Amino acid sequence: MESKQSKWSQIFRGEFAIFGLAVFFLALMHSFAFEDRLVLILYYLAAVGSAYALVKRHAIGLASAIVAIVAATMFAQLYYAAKPDTWHPVFDAARDMLGLGALLYLTVRVLIASYQMQRDEKRRELKCKIEEQLVAMRAEALRQTSHEVRTPLSTITAISETLLDGSTGELNDDQRDFVQDIDEAAQHLLALVNDILDYAKAEAGMIRLSPQPVALAELVDQCVSMVGPRAQEAGVTVTAQVDAELNEVIADPLRLRQIMLNLLSNAIKYNNEGGSVIVRIRSDVAGQFRISVRDTGRGIAPEHLKHLFEPYYQAAIADQGIGTGLGLAIIKHLTELHGGTIDVESVVDTGSMFTVVLPVETEAVEEEETVAAAQTKPISQRIEIPEGDLLGI
Repeated sequence: MESKQSKWSQIFRGEFAIFGLAVFFLALMHSFAFEDRLVLILYYLAAVGSAYALVKRHAIGLASAIVAIVAATMFAQLYYAAKPDTWHPVFDAARDMLGLGALLYLTVRVLIASYQMQRDEKRRELKCKIEEQLVAMRAEALRQTSHEVRTPLSTITAISETLLDGSTGELNDDQRDFVQDIDEAAQHLLALVNDILDYAKAEAGMIRLSPQPVALAELVDQCVSMVGPRAQEAGVTVTAQVDAELNEVIADPLRLRQIMLNLLSNAIKYNNEGGSVIVRIRSDVAGQFRISVRDTGRGIAPEHLKHLFEPYYQAAIADQGIGTGLGLAIIKHLTELHGGTIDVESVVDTGSMFTVVLPVETEAVEEEETVAAAQTKPISQRIEIPEGDLLGI
């Protein structure tokens, strides 16, 4: 019962109400419209105004029907006012009927096409609305889940670090090994949860940039120092080169550091023992700079390159560790938020090179623009694999 009432209320409240009132007025004033100029002006003002109101409501089919009604009344008035032909009594009537039939057919076709356009537009709007709600719901679910998981993991890492530093008493070798395993596992899970949380924020368009002056050389040194222990453990050397003229850029320091750390971590993780990682930052075309991270690892097969930035996709070899497969998808989103691009070149058994091109001065993105970009084009669909010379740094 309630659904029927809501259906009728929608009919009488929206564009159907405008259409019904317009048709009623046109029918009421039709017999007077062509006898008085003021009434004729009001007649067409009502028709054009109602058609405009319907177009604004995306009711293109009903607006076309209003236009067709007005055109039909004008045609009828002009038709009967025109002087009839006397060429042939039979053929004259047949010609008029054929012409009127063709006119009626084309009018119906226009109305059907307009209604189909209106229906398709409504479907697109509904689909976009559903997709926005699904993205928001998925992001909220991931945030809640990540929060519930991250809290106990943080507690585990805090307790394990306290045990390892000897604050609660010295541990023997076996105990230290066990606690060390617990700490490493918890840290690994915490990193996975953080990736999921970042990706959820990216999908929902919730990541906001705070551009400010960033000293590139200092930022790179910090990132190299942070990955130093991991590189030493893996037997990989990391070197960095920053062009002297790039003293300072305008970017979000937190997100730029996240991009650098993720690229360096991947270059170390998927490298060979005794390999190297070279980071080079240099000026690009006017108003841009280029970050290149090159490794001497096992490389990426061509069939994996086109999927590399898709979420949850991993092209890594099984013995190189596990992860969520979200790191590169997040990096690509952060790069695009800065107004930049990311490319990859790779040769199997030779190595890979990731290149990020960013503007020297990043502008803050408005909230509505960021949300719209994230919702209309998921980050898993924004990828271009460049063609050109491989590994040219």
